Amino acid sequence: MSRRMKESDWRYLVDALLFVCLIGMAFIGVLLGLVISEGPVSSGGSKYFLGLHRHQWGNIHAYLSIAFVVLMIVHIVLSWKWIKAKTLQIFKRRATPALVAIGALPFVVLFLFWIWASKDADLFRSYGVGTGESQRIQWVQPRETLPPPGQGVRQDDLRTEEKPAAPAVEPERFREEEDHAQVGSITITGQQTLGDLEKATGIPARTIAQGLGLPEAVPMNESLGRLRRLYGFEIQDVRDLVARLIKERE
Repeated sequence: MSRRMKESDWRYLVDALLFVCLIGMAFIGVLLGLVISEGPVSSGGSKYFLGLHRHQWGNIHAYLSIAFVVLMIVHIVLSWKWIKAKTLQIFKRRATPALVAIGALPFVVLFLFWIWASKDADLFRSYGVGTGESQRIQWVQPRETLPPPGQGVRQDDLRTEEKPAAPAVEPERFREEEDHAQVGSITITGQQTLGDLEKATGIPARTIAQGLGLPEAVPMNESLGRLRRLYGFEIQDVRDLVARLIKERE
C-alpha cells in the first residue's frame, strides 16, 4: 500500500510540473506569435516585452520545452504498466503496432509541418545571418562604398569611413577593433553593458541610453556589442557621448 502511495505521489508531482511547463510554453508561444514583433529590427521597443528581448523569451521557451520532454518521459515510465494494459484492452492483438504508431506520430507531425513551411530563404534573409563568410559581410558591408552597378567589386574599391586605406583583417580582429574605445582612463568595449558604464563613469545608464536613441525598454544588462547590432550605433558614438556628458558634468 505504501509503495502505491509513493508512486501516486510521484505521479502527482510530475503531472503538476508538466502543467507548469505547458502553461509557460503556451504563454510564451502567444507572446512570440501575437505580441512581440518578429522579422527585421525596425523599432527596437517592439522587440521587448517586460524588459526581455524576443530571443530571451525564445530561450525560456526552449528550456521549458526540454523540461517538459524530460518530465513526459518520467510520466510515461511511471504509467507504463497502465499504458500497456489499456493499449492491449483497446487494440487486442495489435497492441504492439499501435504503441509503435503512437510513438512515431510526433515525428510524423513534425515532418508535415516541415513539408508545409516555406523553403524560400529570401523571405528571412533580413532576419539575420548565419555562420562563416556571411558574418564577415555583416561587419563590413554597412561601412563600404561600392562602385556603380554593373562594375566589378575589387578590393581597392572598398573604403571605410574612419580608415579609408585600412588593410583587410580577419573577422574576429575587425570586431575587436570596432568594439573598443577609450575615454580618458575609461575603456569602453562591446562586452560592457550600460550598467557597467554607469558604474565606471557615474553617468546614469538611462541617460546614456537616451543619448544613443535607444528605447526606454532596453535592458541595462545587455552588452553594448549586441545593442550596437540591434540599433545601428557604433562604439565610437558611445565614446563621444560619454566624453560629452563627462565634460558637461565638470
